[in-house]
Amino acid sequence: MRIAFVKFFAASVVFACCLPMAYAQQEEGGELKPVEIEIVKERQITLPQANRLYDKIPPRPAEPIKPEITYSFRPLTFRTPEVSPAIRPLRLKQEENADVNGGFFSAGYGNYASPFLEAFINTKEDKNKLLGAHAYHSSSGKGPVDGKNSGNGNSGLSLFAQSFGKDVTFQADAGYDNRMTHFYGYPAGKEVDRDTIRQSYNLFTAGLSIANSKNTDFSYELGGRYSYLTDRYDASESTIGLDFKGAYKISDENNLVIKANYVIINRQDSLVAKKSRSLFQVNPYYSMRTADNLKLRIGAVLAMENDTLDSRDLHFYPDVSVVYPLSPSMDVVGTLTGGIDQVSLQSLVRENLWLGQGFPIYHTNRLYDLQAAINARANSNIYLSAGFSFAALKNLYFYVNETADVSRFTTVYDEGSTKRTNFFAAVAMTYSTRTKLSIRGDYFTYGTDSEPEAWHRPAYKFNLSGSYNLQDKIVVSGEIIALGGIKARDPLTLQAVRLDPAFDLNLRVEYLFSKRVSAFIDLNNITSNTYQVLLNYPVRGFQAMGGITWSF
Repeated sequence: MRIAFVKFFAASVVFACCLPMAYAQQEEGGELKPVEIEIVKERQITLPQANRLYDKIPPRPAEPIKPEITYSFRPLTFRTPEVSPAIRPLRLKQEENADVNGGFFSAGYGNYASPFLEAFINTKEDKNKLLGAHAYHSSSGKGPVDGKNSGNGNSGLSLFAQSFGKDVTFQADAGYDNRMTHFYGYPAGKEVDRDTIRQSYNLFTAGLSIANSKNTDFSYELGGRYSYLTDRYDASESTIGLDFKGAYKISDENNLVIKANYVIINRQDSLVAKKSRSLFQVNPYYSMRTADNLKLRIGAVLAMENDTLDSRDLHFYPDVSVVYPLSPSMDVVGTLTGGIDQVSLQSLVRENLWLGQGFPIYHTNRLYDLQAAINARANSNIYLSAGFSFAALKNLYFYVNETADVSRFTTVYDEGSTKRTNFFAAVAMTYSTRTKLSIRGDYFTYGTDSEPEAWHRPAYKFNLSGSYNLQDKIVVSGEIIALGGIKARDPLTLQAVRLDPAFDLNLRVEYLFSKRVSAFIDLNNITSNTYQVLLNYPVRGFQAMGGITWSF
């Protein structure tokens, strides 16, 4: 009631104040002017804080449990029966002895009337000794020039024996080798008697060596060898040689090594009186490995010889080698060495079967030979090598055709020293035991003093060979050989002529019927390129041969 009266009183006062103003406005213009009214409420209603009271629930009285619970603890005894296991050691199944072949026999036949025979036999399953024999025959009744006039053949027999003792190992061997050919490099259309152009070399060899068997700090090997060569034109040569190699192991990384050899050569033929030549060389060196895996070899070569082309008989050469690892898979190799390279009638016949009589023979004096190479292993299957060598060679021999008989060769020597440079690169790849591949290329340059050219020396060589084993059933192997840049001296004009590049592609396929029996097909010079490595001597064209092999 009181509040209603207050509100009424306030409204009356406001009305009373506004009425004169409204009347005045009505008189002046009859319009109401805008008026702002502000009502401010400042009063706040506050109440006192109330007290909250809670009554706790009293605990319930415990009731006794009847009957009362009692606990009884009894010890538990558990006894297991005794066990006596019968433990038996694991026994591996005894491996059967591998079926090692004691030999093989192979036979075949090809075009150009070419029979082939080879046999090899040796003892097996004997840890104290090894005995064996090897026999072979390969010939062609016809050749690239005038059929039988260019036939050739090679046959031989060799025996060997080894004895393995507790302290000493002995080795002995003896052999006979025959090489037959014809001088078919005569001018085209010339009539010749086949018997007068036939050449045959007979070589007898024997050797004996002794070496220690135990793995001790000092190791040695001493050997001697005798050989005797004759041909169809009363030429002969005998050779007696002694070789020694000893090594003393100072530590795992340090070794002292000495090599020595002595050879006496006696040669004579229808145009040359008997002549004796001797050569002695000794090569001591010290090898070591440093803490950073640097391998060093420091030594020297001392040589004594009595060849008449040299004014001195005593020669001294350095022998230094350094192997520095650039990484775990790459090495840099550098060597500087020299020495006397033995040259004999036997070594020349292995290169050239069409030598005449009375030609000069001298050892080659390597004044120095500097080599540098990088060897790398790309992975466990690929090996790489590349480098170069530079050598100064005195008394290096070259082959030239004789002017009186162009089908025969003689030797000529540079009066000064021949500078030879060789750049090379090689790759070897092996994938398991089934696939193998090797590639090598060489490039040569020769600088001669008195001779116009390095006669019959190639400027480049390339060789690619590989094999693939398909499921142990078919084995395919092949080879590509290329060489060129060969220059020969024309025997009539004495001018240099360049021989055509040589290219040879060979393929062999072998089918294994079993582990003991197989059949093969050999295809040689598939492109039938009748190239010449020696002037006037072309090789055979396409050659094919088939045969079988039996292992026992």
